[in-house]
Amino acid sequence: MGDVRCDSCGARLPGPAMARRRRYCRPAHRQAAWRARCRWREAAPARAGMTEAGEVLLLHVKSVARLSLEPPSPRSPAGWNCAAVARVPDLAGQLVQAAVLADRRAGASWAQIGAGLGISAEAARSRFGRTRSASPADGGG
Repeated sequence: MGDVRCDSCGARLPGPAMARRRRYCRPAHRQAAWRARCRWREAAPARAGMTEAGEVLLLHVKSVARLSLEPPSPRSPAGWNCAAVARVPDLAGQLVQAAVLADRRAGASWAQIGAGLGISAEAARSRFGRTRSASPADGGG
């Protein structure tokens, strides 16, 4: 059948002498996996907010890309390209805030979040520590 290993640490598990297949080498690993699954379920609303923010950003970027393929109308004001992309940084910021909230709800530390963003843990905590809502509608976009 092959080598059976712990899902948490990768340690080799005892052979098939047991009736039921073991997934973890010790109770602490089983409990840690259970806690991680609970945190993942608790973070579902935050992940939904992240998905919503990403979809809003994607739709806006697609509409801007379509506009750039068409010639401007004679009534278009000067700087219409800049006006079309002006919301992109705000929408991207909302997506990052939603991602931070989803990661925090899933149990990620500030050090892990900071590493993902390319900043220090302290910078991540000070910048996003008060993030409470992941909905783009709440951001006033």
